[in-house]
Formats: sequence, C-alpha cells, structure tokens
Amino acid sequence: MRTSTFAALAAATLLPITSAIAAPVIACKGDETNLQTYLKIHKVLFMDRDATRVEEFYAPEVISHNSDAGGAGVMRVKSSQMAAMWASSKKNNPERVLDDDLILCADDYVIVRTTLKSLDTTGVAGNPPTGKPFAVTATDIYRFENGKVVERWGNSDVAGIYMQLGFKVVPK
Repeated sequence: MRTSTFAALAAATLLPITSAIAAPVIACKGDETNLQTYLKIHKVLFMDRDATRVEEFYAPEVISHNSDAGGAGVMRVKSSQMAAMWASSKKNNPERVLDDDLILCADDYVIVRTTLKSLDTTGVAGNPPTGKPFAVTATDIYRFENGKVVERWGNSDVAGIYMQLGFKVVPK
C-alpha cells in the first residue's frame, strides 16, 4: 500500500505544471469508486455546503489530523460536528470557492491539492471584515472504508490568508 501511495505522489511531480488549469489533473486509474465519492463530496459538501448530507459521505466518527490551526491536531470528530461545521462555513464564508488542482488515488486514499478563493465579507479570526479577496492552497488526504471517509489529514495556508488580508502575524 505505501509503495503505491508513494508511486502516485512521485508521479504527481512529473505531471505538467500550468498556471491556469481548467480542470484538475486526476491520476486515479483503478481507484474510481473513491474518486467518484470524493467528487460528490466536493460538489455537495465543499461547494453547495449541504450539511444535511454529511452522513452520506462520512463515517459516524472520523479521525481528523488537521493542522490548519497550527500544530498537529488529532481528534475524533462525529458526523454531527461536521454538519455543524459545514453549516457555519456556508453562513460565515458564502463566497468561498474550492478549485481542485490535483487529485491522486492510491488504495483507500484520495489525495487532493485545492485552491481556496474567497472574499473577506464576514471577518476572519475575530477581525472585522476587510472586503479583500484572498486565494490560498490546501492539501487534504482522505482514507475511505466501505465508501465513506473514515480518516482525514488536512492543512491549508492560513498564514497566507492573514497576510493577504493585511493582518500581522506576530509570534507569541
């Protein structure tokens, strides 16, 4: 399993690089089931943010390795918590768009590099809205079992958002 995962990642480095990709580069030969599930997740949860459909795609409890807030965070997240997160995301960041740049599949894993684009109309991290646009990248790895996400690793360029909005990042 690790060999095919590393092979998929190595292959990604050989793919052509373009500045404007109309559609994501997808390397998932033989792993179409999890790819199709991920593409539905992207539409229903990431773009439409239909929080009522979380249980369709995620196990009742997901192991989350999310480093967006800084540092390694590992916790068990219930599907009800995920539904609340998607509802909050739609309310607090309605302009947000996610464009997948690269999707790789290996065994039970789907690896995605995404560009997140939005406009700060509601404020970020307790700051007042700036009205400024921002765009950053993120990488997520999903592990599937029985057609549902059971584990996720994720990170995004939060510091990039702060810098584009004009916030000073000051070490504590």
